[in-house]
Amino acid sequence: MIPLAFAVLFTVFAARHFALTYSSGEWKNPSDEMVTKWEDHVRALREALPRDVNQAGYVDDSIVSGNPKSLDGNEFQLMQYSVAPVALEIGIGQEWIIGNFADDVDFRSWLDEQIGAHEVQGFGFGLYLIHDLED
Repeated sequence: MIPLAFAVLFTVFAARHFALTYSSGEWKNPSDEMVTKWEDHVRALREALPRDVNQAGYVDDSIVSGNPKSLDGNEFQLMQYSVAPVALEIGIGQEWIIGNFADDVDFRSWLDEQIGAHEVQGFGFGLYLIHDLED
């Protein structure tokens, strides 16, 4: 009798878990969906990079705030993946720089102080392509 009770309990829990998963739509959103959405956001930025660029800088909120230890490594890796074969280097040492900023970060004043003459092109979602005109 006990094995039958366990079998019934297992079946009920499995059916409940399936129903919750199915109704929440999780089965429709595999984990790699995040990468696909990221690539869609980055596509226009990647296309704006000149074809002869093989290395670009990368800055985010952590660099602007002076706390490089808080760099979002996952977003950096996703960006590197998305702009390959362009190699990303954290910092502003390149002529072309990719910026990835939250809405409340005043990166424009920071850029004025750090690199002087530059052009900024926005792509939405906090993504910017910065051209250092003095490099």
